[in-house]
Amino acid sequence: MLKFLRQLITQNVLLKVSSFNAMGVGVRLVCGLVSSKLIAFYLGASGMAVLGDLRNFMSSLQSIGQLGISNGVIKYSAEFKDEKTRLQKLISTVLKVGFLASVFLGVLLFFTASVINTQVFNAEINYTTIIKVFAVVLPFFTLNALMLNIINGIGNYKKVILINSITNVAGVALSAILIVNYQLYGAMLAVVLSAGIGLLITLSTVFKKRSLFRELLQEQIEVSMLKKLASYGGMTLFSAIVSPWVYIAIRQEIIAVDGLENAGYWDAMLRLSDYYLMFATTLLTLYILPKLSAATSKKEFRAEVFRFYKTFLPLFGAGLIVLYFIKTWIIRLVYSPSFLDMQPIFIWQLAGDFFRVASLVIAYQMLAKNKFWLFIGTQVLSLSIIYFSSVFFIQDYGFVGAAMGHLLSYVLYLLVLLFIFRNALFGKLC
Repeated sequence: MLKFLRQLITQNVLLKVSSFNAMGVGVRLVCGLVSSKLIAFYLGASGMAVLGDLRNFMSSLQSIGQLGISNGVIKYSAEFKDEKTRLQKLISTVLKVGFLASVFLGVLLFFTASVINTQVFNAEINYTTIIKVFAVVLPFFTLNALMLNIINGIGNYKKVILINSITNVAGVALSAILIVNYQLYGAMLAVVLSAGIGLLITLSTVFKKRSLFRELLQEQIEVSMLKKLASYGGMTLFSAIVSPWVYIAIRQEIIAVDGLENAGYWDAMLRLSDYYLMFATTLLTLYILPKLSAATSKKEFRAEVFRFYKTFLPLFGAGLIVLYFIKTWIIRLVYSPSFLDMQPIFIWQLAGDFFRVASLVIAYQMLAKNKFWLFIGTQVLSLSIIYFSSVFFIQDYGFVGAAMGHLLSYVLYLLVLLFIFRNALFGKLC
């Protein structure tokens, strides 16, 4: 049996990437569990809700700082990896433009921190200093994220996983120190500072390439490259800006209807969801997106989608089923017995995440092939459904209603994508 599994992984590139990815995700998972345990013990569910607002806010600003071009960088890095001149122009352009944009955004953020504190956190405690620290760190996060996108695009997924693993270990160590000593304020500071730690680690791994960086600094910003990336920026920015604010609005609705504590239980479920979705989302970014970007026919697109459905999706679904049946143990392990009231949300969130992964592998085709308006239209539909259905269900089912809306939105999203790509997936291949 073990011999068969080794042969299967060796012969199947998707499973080979999955197996190596699993090691990296395992590190992230352990770090996440430690971090969650610290938050549950020292801050409770209410602290988790506040941190949820901070993470959503940071996610939105980080994407704006990168101009939303991350997926475009992966695509064109994969496309130009064998063309040194074009690859250098791409790298120079994205790093310089991304850095300048995030510096401008950081300055704006720094001087409007007090206004943002009131609008985002709506709390008695003043988190203006946290926002200002994030403003300073933002350009460093941008450089790190774009560099990892480039490394990923040229196919060095092992280095990306290694860098992310080291970053996560350093981040959880910092979190432990700050949470124990400064509670919620320390937890927020750790979330912000971890964005800057990643750049130091990334630079240390590519230090031998410093001569290349000198060459890149001499390159001019290539306008034609920016035009290629522009539509990707529009697609990603829309989703990256709107999605976090939709979740902030849903969280505020839960607080208004069901209280801050129950909003924390919903956030605790979202954190768990992020942990197991790492296996899927990193695989999609590391393997599927470059593959779809390089695909030139419907046949290749169909092959990648159904390969994913036959190899990874059944394993992912089985894992979700196991997770459901051990949910009580998981809650006690990751959080604490005081979080057991979150159990009713599991089945809805797990089911929604299954349909989410099933839909994302198809949705990545819109990013890979630069289908701007199609992507925007489906995102508007999906985010509208999740917001309005969540608000509707929250009125009757409290915080559990948010997960019901999550399931409904991704079931409908998958059906819409299957309809849109019906010819490529099920039609005749010419």
